[in-house]
Amino acid sequence: MLKDSFDEIFANKNRIMFVFSHPDDADIFAGGTIARLVEAGKEVFVAKMTLGNKGSRQEKISEQELSEVRLKEDHAAMGVLGIRPENNFYLNFKDGEIESNYNSREQLVRLIRKCKPDIVITHNPEDVIIRFSKGVNWVNHSDHRHTGLLVTDAGYPYSRDILFYPEHFEVDGLESHTVTEFLFVDYYEHPDTVTIDITDQLDRKINAISAHSSQFDKEKSKESADFFTKLDDSGKRYERFRHVVAD
Repeated sequence: MLKDSFDEIFANKNRIMFVFSHPDDADIFAGGTIARLVEAGKEVFVAKMTLGNKGSRQEKISEQELSEVRLKEDHAAMGVLGIRPENNFYLNFKDGEIESNYNSREQLVRLIRKCKPDIVITHNPEDVIIRFSKGVNWVNHSDHRHTGLLVTDAGYPYSRDILFYPEHFEVDGLESHTVTEFLFVDYYEHPDTVTIDITDQLDRKINAISAHSSQFDKEKSKESADFFTKLDDSGKRYERFRHVVAD
């Protein structure tokens, strides 16, 4: 049986932020962990960089129509996981066009200074090709890579240093904040990998994924959850992260 690192990582943390590129990423990669944190009484924030409004393969639908569909679906999914509307953020970047640069970073710095998280969870910022296991690989979406970079840089040092985006202090009344602890998704064979037991939250994870009905039906939602959380023969289910303390 794998180790459950939930208490080790989160016991001394009260404010946890998740930042993902597209509306269904949070549910697929970390839905069980989000639900467990909410159940534990933690203050949980979830931000989506885009509305995933280009995520249509064959269907004839406009970007505006798909934006409206995916926004409605995501509201439902966040409700399943227990995220309050005021803790659910949409940063309105263009789908497929996220770039890691100074201007893009400002929104994330603002959000971190506003929410003051003790730890941030986001995408793998390093690998172009994700190696899941021998013979199983996929492309790390450009939006995912750039989101991971933006979040990491925003957490340190940009949110800390007051000469970056001083309008946050002068106009918005925010304060400096430093993030030095991260969990990254989409790492599978890394020495810093930790596992979070989400057995009791599995149904909520599946229901949250299936709320994105333009992307997943119930069967595919279960298949996705099974693929990412069946890590041993114990009958337990886990979500995996790379845990980094970068002080």
